[in-house]
Parts: sequence; structure tokens; C-alpha cells
Amino acid sequence: IGTNDIGRKTEEVLKGEFRELGRELRKRTAMVTISGLQPVPRDSESRNGARWRINAWLKDWCRGQGFKFLDHWDLLWGRYDLYKKDRLHLNPKGTNILA
Repeated sequence: IGTNDIGRKTEEVLKGEFRELGRELRKRTAMVTISGLQPVPRDSESRNGARWRINAWLKDWCRGQGFKFLDHWDLLWGRYDLYKKDRLHLNPKGTNILA
């Protein structure tokens, strides 16, 4: 479940998949951390808006589930220098910032 699923699945389907993932992870471990979707500079405003809305929902949902949520949207938004030339994947500098 992630950035590439935007446009392939509806937001409601993605939320359902995150809920199922949460149920499965809860069975396996006491500590769960969900990493938010990252913005994609080459994508449309509409797709990035969907990513942002999923992240907003995830943040609230994680809080309600007792999960941690890693929100790195603001760190990456507009930072083209952190992406490879394909403007989809993080470059080494972007990866190091998240590490």
C-alpha cells in the first residue's frame, strides 16, 4: 500500500487496505509505525491531493489505533533536490534525510 497505488485504487479502498494491514500487524507486534505517503513531484495536483488526504486520514487513524505515524510530507514537498531525475524516487540525499 503506498504512493504508487494512488490512481489505481480509490481512497476508500486504500483506507480499507490500511485497516487490514493494521489488524495483521497488531497480531504480530506490540509496536506499529506507519510511514505516510510521500509527495511525487511529477504527478498532478489531483494525485498529490489524494496522497495528502490519505496521510491526513492515516494520521488520525493511527492515533486512534495506538500506532505511530511518520509524517514526512512537509519535509519532502517542493524539495525537488531530494528526488532522482524521474521525480518519483528519492535520491541518496532524500533517502538519507528519511533514514
